[in-house]
Amino acid sequence: MMNGTWDIPAQDELPRIVAMMEDEAFYDKIARVPDADLEAALAGSPDTALWVFRVDGRAVAYAFMTEMATKYPKLDEFGVFERGRGYGKAALDALARKCAKTPRYEKLWLHVVDGNEAAMALYRSLGFGEELFIAKGWKTRSDKVVDQVRMWLKLDRLRRPED
Repeated sequence: MMNGTWDIPAQDELPRIVAMMEDEAFYDKIARVPDADLEAALAGSPDTALWVFRVDGRAVAYAFMTEMATKYPKLDEFGVFERGRGYGKAALDALARKCAKTPRYEKLWLHVVDGNEAAMALYRSLGFGEELFIAKGWKTRSDKVVDQVRMWLKLDRLRRPED
């Protein structure tokens, strides 16, 4: 697995994150996080976080996290700027390991649009399991009502010493 680090984005990286959220190609897969929520995350909100995953100093993915003040942080939005290079898998693995370093966190969870097989396969490859099917759980920005699947990853399995 490639090495990288999760960090707070630099001010000049924020437009790239917002552009991906606003790209019509992703209207049925990711949501546009309101600017106020992004700014709160960058200002150090205890319940949200906005991070970029850097490989060799370049931002290759981003994560917007919510529910950080609970035992169950949520990966609310996730995007990979350059697809097909393994950045998504490396970023999610590093994100799970980052979350596992916080002892109170029990599970990392997310929602994925049912039928987004590429994303679901990626999450499953990292140990996420399906917890709940949510019929008509989200109205996308292109006005489609879609089903969602809540997936979770138990973080204690990442805390165990390697055999």
